[in-house]
Amino acid sequence: MSRSSYQATELTGRPAVAYTRPAPALAALVERYWWSEGGAGALPRLLPGTGAELWVHWSGGVDLRPVDGGPPTPLPAGHLVCLRRTPWSLEHRAGAGRPGFVAVRFRAGALRHLVPAGLDELADRVVDTEELWGAPGRRLVERVRSARGPVARVAVLDRFLTGLLEAHRRPEPWLDAAVGRIYRGPAGLRIDRLAETVGVGPRRLQRMFPAAVGAGPKEFQRLARFQRLARLLLREEPPHSLPAALDAGYYDQSHFTREFRRLTGERPAELLGPGRSHFYYPSLPPDGRPGARTTREETS
Repeated sequence: MSRSSYQATELTGRPAVAYTRPAPALAALVERYWWSEGGAGALPRLLPGTGAELWVHWSGGVDLRPVDGGPPTPLPAGHLVCLRRTPWSLEHRAGAGRPGFVAVRFRAGALRHLVPAGLDELADRVVDTEELWGAPGRRLVERVRSARGPVARVAVLDRFLTGLLEAHRRPEPWLDAAVGRIYRGPAGLRIDRLAETVGVGPRRLQRMFPAAVGAGPKEFQRLARFQRLARLLLREEPPHSLPAALDAGYYDQSHFTREFRRLTGERPAELLGPGRSHFYYPSLPPDGRPGARTTREETS
């Protein structure tokens, strides 16, 4: 798979951000590879959500600090972030050098086909790639760090993930369908009717869902709803948040505010709004136009 070369440059003091699509065999599982280098400004708050990402730092480093205070915890150079029920504060590690990382953004429910463990064991954690995948996870970090440029780093990730898929691909296509329907479906989607639609009983769906995504179907539905609205408010900046909250499935503005405070401990105005830095990008469909594409984006 050919990809155009890319040389990141700092833009107005912010890190340059770019992305490309995965190899065709991984398109149903990987939404994008994206990378950032340069800039040492504050990192965005990582809000609760259903998203799963694999990060590998080729330079610099990141610390995780509890939002309620306390000392920072250094994150491994290669680590996996899964479903989160609480927000995390991320900081550039002091003295670690110029920041540079490449990340893999997985599609909803895809990670279960790439890991040896159930996602209920990985939720609310930052997992070292070596802890999860053993020696191959350690070698992944070494190869990304020694690769020259984004095209070479993405090629390393393509090979690594293709090998994982061959080793860990799981059956139950109905479960993938159920995850997708909940993630993209309306907030009022009933789980019992969903089970009937995908051809299984409600108890089986309830039993198998946590290992597939990290939470039960109703909780996953609530986190996906929260994530969709947070993405909208941060990216598109609608003039009025109430219609957006209603469209997302909240009863009213106070319902969304209560849910936001329950998940983050803060009011929406403290974390959302124009000019806020974030990691949200428009979704790339798996059936996008043929050919790889590399695009520059400036961090928000």
